[in-house]
Amino acid sequence: MYSIVGLGNPGSRYALTPHNVGFMVCDLLSFSFNFSFNSNSRIKGYVGKFNYNSNKIAVLKPATYMNLSGESVSAFINFYKLEIDKMIVVHDDIDMELGKIKIKKNSSSGGHKGVESIINILGTQDFTRIKIGVGRGNGDAASHVLSLLNNTEKESIRKAVETAEYAALDIISSGLQYAMNRYNSKTALPIEES
Repeated sequence: MYSIVGLGNPGSRYALTPHNVGFMVCDLLSFSFNFSFNSNSRIKGYVGKFNYNSNKIAVLKPATYMNLSGESVSAFINFYKLEIDKMIVVHDDIDMELGKIKIKKNSSSGGHKGVESIINILGTQDFTRIKIGVGRGNGDAASHVLSLLNNTEKESIRKAVETAEYAALDIISSGLQYAMNRYNSKTALPIEES
């Protein structure tokens, strides 16, 4: 079974902040594939499931807050007996231009506290990541990722979230290399279905 983990912080005050792009991708998947998230106290998160191209996919939004994401991800993997190398983690990246996405596998956290928590608790970095560029804003980066998106940022993030959804599905259906070739180093634009 594949899994998609969107990183973010729970609660309405964080919903429209750059740090929550991972949650946004999960919510878009929920809309696209008509499934709901259920709170799971053992996993410390919200879990949903759907099928795509004969693949069963489990989706997680950790409820632990960003810096403790690994606690929820570890419980999620153990509960559903998931394979780490079939896990896709979606998160923000302040070192990337707003609206770009990049797919990576088996790489360091790059200073992202949520990813760092996952790597530390799982003891491996052998999972796939979809990074969504949110930029650094005009001031302190830590404040930027927790600030509400302005209208320009909302539009760029909306497009990037749509593209990240397609990228995750392409990783599952067509493989990592295909997806990396298709999406990396390009400004995120929704992919037209042929």
